[in-house]
Amino acid sequence: MIIAQVFAVIAFIVYSISLQYKEKATILKIQIISNVFYTLEYLMLNAYAGVNNSLFAIVRSLVFYTCDKKKKKLPFSALLIFLLIIIVFGISSYKGLFSVLPVLCSIGFFIILYIDNMKLYRIMAVIASVFFIIYNINVDAYIGIIDSVVELISALIAIYRFDIKKKSKKFGYWEYNKY
Repeated sequence: MIIAQVFAVIAFIVYSISLQYKEKATILKIQIISNVFYTLEYLMLNAYAGVNNSLFAIVRSLVFYTCDKKKKKLPFSALLIFLLIIIVFGISSYKGLFSVLPVLCSIGFFIILYIDNMKLYRIMAVIASVFFIIYNINVDAYIGIIDSVVELISALIAIYRFDIKKKSKKFGYWEYNKY
């Protein structure tokens, strides 16, 4: 149990750092590392919905990173196959209502990365953090609870830095040059 919490600390530090980057490729590379540690954490806690979510996050990051690097879009049929696999694994690891939360996060992140909108990605990170606060409470992932709160704060900071603050500067510039 203690080793699981150590893996959680490493994972959440790496994940929180990833949200502070603007470039999709950098975020995805860093999150691969983070999700390896999340996988180990949830595996040690026998929280298989969390394991599946983390494994899918690794695959998702690899797939979208590779597509971006090759400047190709993931075929829509591949997206549907991935979503179907996530749902099947979600059903296989179902242990009550709380085990659905990681599945919803996996589906949401896959769709948003397919759409290729990092603003929506940051919003999904906020939603996922809230879902994982609830999930981690349910599976006794104590560090994971703290982790999810820090991730929530990090995602909100990223939204401010890249979405809100950016708009404020543009609006201010427009107002100044309007006259």
